[in-house]
Amino acid sequence: MLDAKLVAAIRKDDHYAFDELFRKYSPSLFSFIISILKEEHQTEEAVQDVFLKIWEKRKELDPTLSIKSYLYTIALNTTKKIYRKRLQEEKYKQDIVLEFHTNHTSALSVLEYQNLLEYVDGIIEKLPLSRRKIFIMSKKDGLKNAEIAKLLNISEQTVKNQLVSAMKFLRSEAAKSNGELGFLFFLLFYRL
Repeated sequence: MLDAKLVAAIRKDDHYAFDELFRKYSPSLFSFIISILKEEHQTEEAVQDVFLKIWEKRKELDPTLSIKSYLYTIALNTTKKIYRKRLQEEKYKQDIVLEFHTNHTSALSVLEYQNLLEYVDGIIEKLPLSRRKIFIMSKKDGLKNAEIAKLLNISEQTVKNQLVSAMKFLRSEAAKSNGELGFLFFLLFYRL
């Protein structure tokens, strides 16, 4: 099928045309995105996000315009967002390590740092599912409360309440741990 016909069919909610578009362009989009991100799982998610956006905006697609260009524009913007988030997370981790090294005489080993990250992930996994989702969207993804509320179709106050409850739980867990790992855990969440 020609791209214009595919787009016209997709605008009419044709799942087969959408599948055809996916089969036609997903391999080249994957190659394009992985050349930037260098990480397979994130690349797969990015490709899925591109096509999800196409489906969500299907009624607005213009069959006279190049769908290939539109796909690559979405792919580039999605990739930039992922890359910026990756840089932000890396900077955040470096800030924690730098503060720890500045304020403490003992050096944080790579193994201790890995243990901390695993410990934090384990504690976050103990949160109830909806609270964990809100916490991750806020603290790891960097979304504002209003954005989370809109995405999850809940009130902004509910988001705030869930974040407060999550932080109380995480602080209580930090208090249970001892030694440098416990201090680093507290430092990590104190700065969130």
